[in-house]
Amino acid sequence: MAQVPPYQALKEAPREIRQAAAVAQICGSVSRALGILFSTIIIATLPTWFIGLLAYQPIPIALVVLTVGCAIVGGKGSRIRERIASREFEKARSASLSAAILGFIIAGVVPGILFIYLYTRVGNVEVKRRPDDPKTIYLLPHPSEGLFLGRYVGWAAAYLLVLYVGYTQLPTGLRGISDWLSPVLGVHFNTLIVAVYLIFTNPLTYPPVLTLWITAGLLGGLIAGGKVGRGFMVGLAVFLSTLGAMGLAALSIFRGVTSGGMPNIPPPPPGFSLIAAATGPVASDLLPLFLQASSPTDPAFIQSVTLTLARNAGLIFAIVTISGRAASLVWLGSIDLAKYVFVLIRGKPGLKENRNIVDRPVLKTAVVLLMLLPLFAIPHISTTLPPFQAPVPGPYEQRLDVALGMLGAPNMSLQMTNLDLSSKGLVQDNNYAGANVAAFIVDNNDSQAFGSGQQSQVLQIISQPALVTVYSGDPKTTAAESAAVEAQFSQALGVPFTTIFSLPMGGQGTATIYAPNPELSNHDALTKLMGLLPSQSFSSLINPANVQNMKYFAAIGVVPITVNGVQITGFSFDMNVQFPRQYYKGGVHQLDLKTLLGFPNSIIGDPAANVSAITMSFQTGTILYSPRCCNPLYNNATSTYYLNVTSSSRPDFVANFNYPFAPDIVIQKISTPASGPVGTTHIVVVTIQNLDNVTVSNLNITDVETSPNYAKTLQISPSGAQAMQAAILTPGNSLTLSYTVTTVSSGVYVLSPATVNFLWTAPNSTKITYSVATDPAEITSLAGPITQFTRTFTDFQPYSYLLLIPLLLTPIIETYRLVRRRAQRKKEKEMQSFYSTPPPTQQPSAVKPPDPATGSTNNNPPSS
Repeated sequence: MAQVPPYQALKEAPREIRQAAAVAQICGSVSRALGILFSTIIIATLPTWFIGLLAYQPIPIALVVLTVGCAIVGGKGSRIRERIASREFEKARSASLSAAILGFIIAGVVPGILFIYLYTRVGNVEVKRRPDDPKTIYLLPHPSEGLFLGRYVGWAAAYLLVLYVGYTQLPTGLRGISDWLSPVLGVHFNTLIVAVYLIFTNPLTYPPVLTLWITAGLLGGLIAGGKVGRGFMVGLAVFLSTLGAMGLAALSIFRGVTSGGMPNIPPPPPGFSLIAAATGPVASDLLPLFLQASSPTDPAFIQSVTLTLARNAGLIFAIVTISGRAASLVWLGSIDLAKYVFVLIRGKPGLKENRNIVDRPVLKTAVVLLMLLPLFAIPHISTTLPPFQAPVPGPYEQRLDVALGMLGAPNMSLQMTNLDLSSKGLVQDNNYAGANVAAFIVDNNDSQAFGSGQQSQVLQIISQPALVTVYSGDPKTTAAESAAVEAQFSQALGVPFTTIFSLPMGGQGTATIYAPNPELSNHDALTKLMGLLPSQSFSSLINPANVQNMKYFAAIGVVPITVNGVQITGFSFDMNVQFPRQYYKGGVHQLDLKTLLGFPNSIIGDPAANVSAITMSFQTGTILYSPRCCNPLYNNATSTYYLNVTSSSRPDFVANFNYPFAPDIVIQKISTPASGPVGTTHIVVVTIQNLDNVTVSNLNITDVETSPNYAKTLQISPSGAQAMQAAILTPGNSLTLSYTVTTVSSGVYVLSPATVNFLWTAPNSTKITYSVATDPAEITSLAGPITQFTRTFTDFQPYSYLLLIPLLLTPIIETYRLVRRRAQRKKEKEMQSFYSTPPPTQQPSAVKPPDPATGSTNNNPPSS
């Protein structure tokens, strides 16, 4: 008789043993999955969980117990499976019982139920076992090895995906911070911002980060394939690599600051949005903590910030590693499914009868996982309140001031004071008593809003609609008053607000900024704002669509307006619009205010207003050709033209005047190209063109190039202030001044304006000196993952050579592991082949046939 082989694959085992081993695998997998779930809940609630744990609250303690218990019970499931395969059924059954007891006590009941079922399955195997059963030891199947260097390639692919999306899809607010400060702190500040965004953004409240890390984990895990631990290792490596990039970037910035001193921070570039930065990722989690803290050095505040950042980073780590594990399961399930389909196609009876999809727990787990993946998509639900409509308010005062500067560019200011907006939901109650400013503002790159004081410095960096309150007094008392004011404006405008931050303003009180939905544009906000004003007022002359591409500022509420030396404390509306140049040269001009400012209607005063007046300001020396009676009235001393529209029948402000505007001299400062990768050489050209038919003289061109803030990251050739003089500039000719700048860092460089002084002799022989300045030129320097890799390697030599160690050792280690696995499998196959070979045939010895009575084959007679 052939000897029974002692080693066989588990798939050759009897059905009962295979099913018991499968149940053991499912028990361990479910227990580990529950452990991951409980640990993820701990991470998601880390700030409150930690405080509860210190206070010995039952729920935080229970989460810890459940996490540890599931980890212990999950490990028992793997060992029980090995014992079942080794036919150690008594030990497997005993371990199943102990695991079930632990599952009921410290692992959340579900593992206990599963292990009780496993206990019965092992008992069923023992009951059906017969004394003459073969003593075969069944070998557990080896999981798919995946691709060669799969973990290495999976890590590289997932890491590059994360970096690419981080650099190219950085949110607007963080992009603005990077563009602002990277030219000052260096190119690695961009990496720091990208890594902070990738690591410390809460994925549960910001779906793009959740989607990114799930994709990265799935990609890395699929490429790695094989064991589930491979997906975990790929996710862990990607997370740690991003964290390491952030550490290297912080180290580089720290070295630069300590070696060269703290650089001066320039003003934000045009278009920078404080609202977008404050409502974006990371900041939206930290700012509420800052608002609630009594001091930035408060230990409770530091603890809250640390726990919040740890929670966000922990969630990222959990998501990428769980998705990596899931991808590995999908890989294994796909391999099993392919084999199962292959068997069905080939139609082997034995395999077809004994093997089905129920016997493949990995495949079942992968299928269930694919069904649950859509649940990861968390919809972002936003609600908007309908606009609050109300009747026309009561009497007020309105003034429209238009000033024509020396270059013929009109600047329009519209003011309405003492507005009664109670019908709109804005009631000036006691909550406004201590408010210096309580206004909803729309600032479209107008840097002159509210003068040049400290308040203007705050408003200049608000390029998105915002509600701003500035209170004097106790911050705790004024916080409640400010919140009540915010509720009024939210109802009146039909816009929900979110508190961004509250900052002390020196001795002027506390400034609080509330932001609406970031998707609310300046144009839409201006439309809502002007909808609160009286329908017959001058505001009906202004079409928001006509000014959306101009620099303007608008505010409604309690704003610091002084009229005729009197401080207005009631509700007011203030708007300022800077129009492009309209007039040049001397001579007789016709002024039509409706045409000049693009008003759709003629100017007619509101009978319900106490005052409806228009003021036109000219440069001193202007000669006007228009009636100088009571209304309109021209003041020669101030070169100001007054028109009381309330008592006037004039449909518009029309006048003829002779005014020596400047000739049509155009000065531009342009960078070519306007943007490019780090290291691009940009040519900056200052051009002066004479588009007029007159000659100007004594030109003096000065360009200071840029502020010293960019001295370390911007190479200028030739360096220093550039200057050029010209005696005359005849009609149709131009002058140019050029130099080159090379960017060393990423970000937006704001070059200083260039100025031109020239002299022009008017037709009446009057010599007038003019000074013209360009707009600041901008250079956008871009950096991506490749640039950051090369710069990191260059800036951190010789330490950067350490970065090559994992890149070089990983293929060597993977190759060694592959060779070792091949040798082990070859040895197992040789062992199975040796035991499965039948022994040599022996000549049977002559034996006596069995006794029919006793069945014995013994030749000797039985002893008496």
